[in-house]
Parts: sequence; C-alpha cells; structure tokens
Amino acid sequence: MNSKNQDNQPLILLKIQTKQGISFNDRVRAITSFNEKGIFDVLPQHENFISVIKDKIIIHTEDGGDKEMKIDNGVLKVYENEAHIFLGLAEV
Repeated sequence: MNSKNQDNQPLILLKIQTKQGISFNDRVRAITSFNEKGIFDVLPQHENFISVIKDKIIIHTEDGGDKEMKIDNGVLKVYENEAHIFLGLAEV
C-alpha cells in the first residue's frame, strides 16, 4: 500500500496495541524508537523488520508534528508498509 498525504509524502500505517486494546491506529510520516543498539527510525517502505524496543516512541505525524510516548519495553514489527507495536509485555 502506497499511501501518501496531501503533500504527496509517503506514509506508513502505525498500530500501537496494549493489553487494553489499540491505543494508536493511523498513518504517519515516520517512527523513531530505541533498541539495544541505540536510536533508529522506521520510514515508509521500510524493509521487513522486528525488534525489541525500549524507553520511548516518537511518532512523526502526518501533519508534521511529533508525539512522544514513554514506554518500558515492547516489540516493533514492520511488514509491508505497516508498523505494529505491542506494549505492556512481560520483561524481555
């Protein structure tokens, strides 16, 4: 899926899920987070990828803003231009 915003900028679908349900479900410009190697970004059309993440998630929204979410840990999975983040897991 090759979604773009009104400025023709490519987007990626981000879903964030906790034990209570889905807390975020929208198209974004990029996602920034941290794993054991440091900071990294996930951009539209990113390669398939899976990682344990920690500390925080920065969501680069379609309108150009940034939303920061503090986390303990989670799992990030990127597949076919969708990013799924699962939070509230047991210690990893």
